Parts: sequence; structure tokens; C-alpha cells
Amino acid sequence: MTTETRSSSRREARPYGVAALGVAVLAGSVSGAVVSLLAVLLDGSPGLLGALAGAGVTLLVLATGFATVDLVAGLLPGASLVVAMLTYTLQVVLLAALLAVLRGADDIEQTLTPGWFAAGVITVALAWTVCLVWHALHARIPLYDLPAQASTGASVTASEGSER
Repeated sequence: MTTETRSSSRREARPYGVAALGVAVLAGSVSGAVVSLLAVLLDGSPGLLGALAGAGVTLLVLATGFATVDLVAGLLPGASLVVAMLTYTLQVVLLAALLAVLRGADDIEQTLTPGWFAAGVITVALAWTVCLVWHALHARIPLYDLPAQASTGASVTASEGSER
């Protein structure tokens, strides 16, 4: 009989979240950089600030939410769905509050272009989502744990007999 617990095998699967987070942050950063480049070419400095602010805030909110859910899923798998739903709600509320603050600010168009801010938010969120879906579809995550190999012949026959 072994003293290894099931939680140690769960910790081995945790690098999936780290890899997915890294790839998603990279995809979000690249898409934010592309939108920022387009913004500076087409609209100048206010466009660049708008695109960078939108992309940066979205990337920060999504990355911290993902890292939080991944951490909770590793420590308390039973609470991960509740934390994921609360985190998603908090992300939406934070972005909506930021948009409300920006909308109420005086002369915001002189500092940053709201259209490019929206383009940064949408582009990073879309790249983030596509990247995580692709990563989830291509990740090799086992659906169940295989039973441990029995060390004695008596336990093998006992388990075979109980299956009949």
C-alpha cells in the first residue's frame, strides 16, 4: 500500500493553467500591440493612449482573474466553479465601472480616443478567448485517474472479483 494521495496527482496537472496563462498573455499582448500600432498610425497620440489603456486594462483584469481561478482550482477544486463565476462577475463590473468613469471624464477625447480604447478592449478579449479555447481543445488533460497497479496478486483477484 502506498501513502501517495490523490492531491499530488492533481498538482501535476497544474502546469496546464500556467501554460494557458502564458500563451493567453502573449496573444493578448501581441493583439494589443497590433491595435496600438494601427491607432498611432491612424489617429496619433490620443489613439495610441486609448488603445494602450484599453488593451492594458483588459489584459490585467483577465490575467489576474485567470490566475485567481487557477490557484483556487489547485487548492480547493470544489470551490473553483463558485470562484470562477464570482471572478467573471467582478471582471465585468470592473470594466463597466472603468468605462463609466471614462465616459464621465471631461475632455477625455483630447487625452485618449474612446474608439481606440474600445478597440483595445475588444481585440485583447477576443484574442484571449480564442487562445484559451484553442489551448483547452489541444491540451492533453486526463478525464479520470487510472487505478494504481496492485503490488500483490491477492489484491488483483479481489478487485477482479468485485467487478463481476
